[in-house]
Amino acid sequence: MAYWLPPPTNSDLDQTLVAARALLAHGDPYLVAGRPRFVFPLYYPLPTLLLLAPLAPLSLAIARVAFAAISGGLFALAALRYGRGLPAALLSACFLNAIILGQWSPLLVVAVVVPGMGFLLSAKPSIGTALLSGFPRWSAAIGGAILLGLSFVLLPSWLESWLHNLGSNVHRAPVMLPGGWILLLGLVRWRSPEGRLLAALACVPQITGLYDALPLFLIPRNKWQGYVLAMLSYVAAFGQEWLFPMHRDMTFEAAITARWPLLLGCLYAPALILVLLSDRAMRSP
Repeated sequence: MAYWLPPPTNSDLDQTLVAARALLAHGDPYLVAGRPRFVFPLYYPLPTLLLLAPLAPLSLAIARVAFAAISGGLFALAALRYGRGLPAALLSACFLNAIILGQWSPLLVVAVVVPGMGFLLSAKPSIGTALLSGFPRWSAAIGGAILLGLSFVLLPSWLESWLHNLGSNVHRAPVMLPGGWILLLGLVRWRSPEGRLLAALACVPQITGLYDALPLFLIPRNKWQGYVLAMLSYVAAFGQEWLFPMHRDMTFEAAITARWPLLLGCLYAPALILVLLSDRAMRSP
């Protein structure tokens, strides 16, 4: 229902659904789902549209609900399977933000926790690459390669259009933001999946929003650490709105830079502490 709250809410899901419909109609999704209809060009690769194709015939309202139900349900099952601190993520602002805005981060976490779901990492290559760095699986690479091959069969020119759109991408890697370099200390524990994950997340371009921080809940070793991280996610969420509210004159880049210290201090730095305090390589799922 958040889509009907003022001001009107739009999300990446709306844009990718429109693009998936264009693909099914044998059109060019990178033309149909670009500006001026949407704020940003289509930054998602064609494999993302293939994954969304089953929802494309539905109305936007029903597709939003279906996507939220599927991603939320699978994430809950994956969290219970993985255990540790991941179930606490269901109570976090990161999970709530991802579900409300129709983001892929819950399904990306599912991809590394549930065997056979690794192909979902191709939906968002930036965060997907970071997750694959921490939790490498041949099945994920093979599934992604199959989707990639199919995308070239359906629309051979998509890669050129996608790379052109990425040239205007304003997303930045956390390591490029103030203080973000400290996350590279995760490499001290490079033998552990969590250390590699944190360092990789610091190096891939992203919006550095709450939903992109959801994979950090793979790091806590027990439910209490997960609960603390979930509580801190609300400190970051409410702190952003109180201290750095969005206004008409604020650019997207300025908003990211202003809000980043709260995310760093409340989510990424605590996750780094958990990684560094680990005295042994933690098991993979």
